[in-house]
Amino acid sequence: MNDIKSNDIEILEHEIYGDFDIYAPACLRIQSVDGRLLAFSLNEIQRLLEQIIRDIRRQGRLVRMLILKARREGVSTWVAGRFYWKTTTHFNRYGVLITHEQEATEFIFNMTRRFHRHVPEDFKPAQLHNNKKEIEFNRVTGLGLDGAIRVGTAGKMDFGSGQLIHYLHLSEVAKWPAHTASDLLTSLLQCVPDEPETEIIFESTARGPAGEFYERFFNARYVYELYRDTDAKARFKSRINESARVNNVYSSVFIPWFVFDGYRLDGVDPIELTDEETSLKALCGLNDAQLLWRRSAIENRCGGNLLTFKQEYPSNATEAFVSTSASVFNTQKILSLMATAREPVKRYECELSTGQMRQLPDGRLSVWEEPVKGRQYLISADVSEGLDQGRPGARDYSCAEVIERPTSTQKPLFFATGSAPGPNNPCPPVARQVAQWHGLIEPDLFGVLLAHLGRYYNMAWLVPERNNHGLTTITKLVELNYPRIYAEMVLVPPVKPSKRLGWLTTKTSKELIINNLIAEIRDDCHGIVCREVFEEMLTFIRTAGGQYRAENSMHDDRVMAMAIGKFAMSKLPPVTHTTPCQPLLPEAWT
Repeated sequence: MNDIKSNDIEILEHEIYGDFDIYAPACLRIQSVDGRLLAFSLNEIQRLLEQIIRDIRRQGRLVRMLILKARREGVSTWVAGRFYWKTTTHFNRYGVLITHEQEATEFIFNMTRRFHRHVPEDFKPAQLHNNKKEIEFNRVTGLGLDGAIRVGTAGKMDFGSGQLIHYLHLSEVAKWPAHTASDLLTSLLQCVPDEPETEIIFESTARGPAGEFYERFFNARYVYELYRDTDAKARFKSRINESARVNNVYSSVFIPWFVFDGYRLDGVDPIELTDEETSLKALCGLNDAQLLWRRSAIENRCGGNLLTFKQEYPSNATEAFVSTSASVFNTQKILSLMATAREPVKRYECELSTGQMRQLPDGRLSVWEEPVKGRQYLISADVSEGLDQGRPGARDYSCAEVIERPTSTQKPLFFATGSAPGPNNPCPPVARQVAQWHGLIEPDLFGVLLAHLGRYYNMAWLVPERNNHGLTTITKLVELNYPRIYAEMVLVPPVKPSKRLGWLTTKTSKELIINNLIAEIRDDCHGIVCREVFEEMLTFIRTAGGQYRAENSMHDDRVMAMAIGKFAMSKLPPVTHTTPCQPLLPEAWT
């Protein structure tokens, strides 16, 4: 199979050793779906993954990737080929492959053996051992590359202990046995030094909203997503996950099904689209050939089950994991609303000492609309302890939602008919989300922040939760003489009713505010524009014991802040066209 001439090698040798895009088609062979042996020419997705690695390295970061993929997009083949290239073109390098089951391990390792069997002789390293568990690249004399590629299955908790690993390939991690995944990852990750040339790549399809891969994927600091532009060209975009710890070096990569060029049925007549397909076509830039393939895949690959298709062939990262979850919000509704979410027009960081708002690209205050003179606002707050608890998914965030108060009659909590708005059931004025603050902050400093934010938004009404650490936040607001703090009347017989500042969340009141928010979402009268609020809704559940909360390892601070604000809206004094402060009226107390 050595079809490369010596003079070509002399010209290409430096480029081949240094560029996988060149090395793969020149040196590696893969098996096609119809059984032919072909040169490994990278597909669009594989080329983009190479570009993402170059982007990571340009920024001086370690290559630590968590790739969420659809079925059969060539990701496992790419990682196997890349790590064969890295291991066999350097001295003293060790690669390790771990999959979820023995058959999968053998399948991917057979790819590696095929690479080695057909690589041109000028690039083929000496082989000392080649068995079911490893290929060792060395000579009996010890004068070879002195490297190896080893494989294992995710059933042994201490696999890799004591080894040195430079290139770690972790495949289908979402399907690893739950009882070994955490300990095995702990064992393996200690074996990879934090050196610039080392690489760790997780790659997996989704398997429900829980587990090591799920938590690590959504807690990655750097976020990449593949998409098709208006010219149908595959590209990637990136952003910072502001909720992740700043010292997290991992990059999550999401690959939607429609970026893979093989998922289309060409040569068909135009089709009549459903409402969902029309929305997908507009949102994702799909054509009829892709939509027809999608119909066929739902019916023939997924047994007619749309939720199964969304798990195996997701359009966005969230639906991949939550398609079968038990959210109290309508999953399909929330997924469609996510398509309408908007990016903030500005981001600020508030100087707590002065109240000055400094515009920063990663500021924790996201603003969709600046305050407008004469309008009134409410700011509801979910107060946390403000500590980083040191494990994935365990950070404790505070959140403040800024909501514009409607300028006409207060809207009812529910529509009388329980149906969507219409001619006989008009949608009342909507309380619109205009800004959001989200981050880690100590409770007393959160009080300072809320006071500044309230003044910025025309002396907005503040509705902080008074549970636990919320009392500290409220105490600070009182010290600062903030004039508009939501209050409730508490009946404590035989003592006369007394006023309590802030919102108290109990099992009963939580049911009220969540059911109110569910109704607003159902009836399209919510005014929410933040994608992260919708994402939290997808993993907000009711437990078997009747408790409303986020799925394990997920967050609900945005949902709770929004729910508090929407419910408290109707309890405040009526909105006027002026902004002077008014005392709370007795009838406004709960």
